[in-house]
Amino acid sequence: MQIHNKIFAEADVIVTPTTGMTAYSISKNALKTGELDYVNGGTIIRYQIAGNFLGLPAITIPVGYDKAGLPIGLQFIGKPWSEPTLMHLAFAM
Repeated sequence: MQIHNKIFAEADVIVTPTTGMTAYSISKNALKTGELDYVNGGTIIRYQIAGNFLGLPAITIPVGYDKAGLPIGLQFIGKPWSEPTLMHLAFAM
């Protein structure tokens, strides 16, 4: 939290991709038993971990698509109690 507090002393929000990659194909084997893909799973949640563990508010907006047509999101992470700022920023985007 100390690192994030230093960032928020100079910035109102932290801007990151929503996920570390777009969706990956699910193998046929996973359709029956589920999938435990730790490499891709870790990459997907990479940018949400700090906010979730620290309880920071965040909002995500769609910003486009990759070459395969899969959606790409942009995430704004705010300091504690900055939900109004995040909502205004997301609406403006």
